[in-house]
Amino acid sequence: MACNERGMALISVVLLLAVLLTLSHILVEKVWQSTHRTADAVSRDQLFWAAHTGIEEARKQLAVNYASSGGWQTFLTADVPCVYPDSPTWTTGDNGQSVEIYLRDNPDGDGDVQKDNDLKIYVLARARGKQGAEVIIESLCGFEPPAAGYAPHASRSTNGTVAGLTELPVACDDIAN
Repeated sequence: MACNERGMALISVVLLLAVLLTLSHILVEKVWQSTHRTADAVSRDQLFWAAHTGIEEARKQLAVNYASSGGWQTFLTADVPCVYPDSPTWTTGDNGQSVEIYLRDNPDGDGDVQKDNDLKIYVLARARGKQGAEVIIESLCGFEPPAAGYAPHASRSTNGTVAGLTELPVACDDIAN
């Protein structure tokens, strides 16, 4: 008896091609997802460092403008304790990233959220990415009391601090959204 297997080779090739195409599709999808995850991680890192730069910029601005702002009264606009204002105090940028800076007085016992009496202030930096990523960093910035004869526009000393109002160590709580 003669065996009729003439169509078997064609079916085998078609099935083998289907399996290979499925495997290649899975591989391409995995590479694509990995590339996107890496790009998102880089974007989050850039936002994180942009927010840190915003905190440092805020510390410099607060040190320089302490006397001219009435002890930061012009910056402290929130009416409710422990709440940041709705709009940023100022906006800065780092490497094309926009960073919003919000300020509020720490609970210093004076009962007035628009007046600082202990030279400590909370600074919140919010950096937002183009694809919806957001990094928020809050920092309690403390400063030493101004020296006698402090001028509002004091010149910088050789160590990089503002004469009469130097920065103390800062504790940061990093929150990434």
